[in-house]
Amino acid sequence: MIIRNKLSLLVIFFFAGCSLSPGMHMETKSSWADDEKYVFIDSLGKKIRLVDISETLDSSYKTNYFYRIGVGDQISVTVWGLPETFPIVNAGLDQNLRRVDSNGNIFYPYAGLVRAEGKTQDELRSDITVRLSRYFNNPQLDLSIARFNSQKIFVLGEVTRPIKLNIEDIPISLSDAIGESFGLNTNTSAASEVFIIRQGRLKDEPIIFHANLKTPSGFFEAGNFFLINNDIVYVNSSSTARWNKVISQFFPFSTFLNSIDNLTTD
Repeated sequence: MIIRNKLSLLVIFFFAGCSLSPGMHMETKSSWADDEKYVFIDSLGKKIRLVDISETLDSSYKTNYFYRIGVGDQISVTVWGLPETFPIVNAGLDQNLRRVDSNGNIFYPYAGLVRAEGKTQDELRSDITVRLSRYFNNPQLDLSIARFNSQKIFVLGEVTRPIKLNIEDIPISLSDAIGESFGLNTNTSAASEVFIIRQGRLKDEPIIFHANLKTPSGFFEAGNFFLINNDIVYVNSSSTARWNKVISQFFPFSTFLNSIDNLTTD
């Protein structure tokens, strides 16, 4: 995993920003167990509620999860039994891959432009098979996602290694993400102050989730809280009294994502 210099400087800026970002405050009671917890973000002109991850756990999420293809994903397609038209070559070669274009389509011979974005692997395989059936008898098609590029999450703050992770066909839990970053920094992290900043789908309101990884129940909950595209996991520093000032640096959300997209994976 490679972290470019620009991103490293940005992460350092966030740590320093805990004392530099006025205009944000938290309305809360005395503990994380209280129901009503808000932060007010000036750039949005509204309050955002903090939600404990225990309120959102869904034990069926993992078994019901299907990866949806997105722009930038690369698809490998193999047609069996028609070697003259569709020769079988090394599937690992880039020329055999179809990249989902900015319009959400891929091109495949005799099938033409096929909508891929938003479909599962099986749905796309079925669509191309139907199209090829117009020209070939009972085409046998194998399709897989060779490279997952369209969806990602970010792990920042007091972890051993800040990273960007691509979401693949197996869902990523909060504990998975923390593990991929080699865990919390044992010297500087506030394990009780782990936050997940989520923009939401379409025009949904942003939301901030809170996890307390100092407790056994918190570890269990983290394993059952699953991350979605563009989630930002932020682990606060034990020396930061005003964590909410640091979190204010993540908004406007889209601007922040553009600035940290220099994180790359091996």
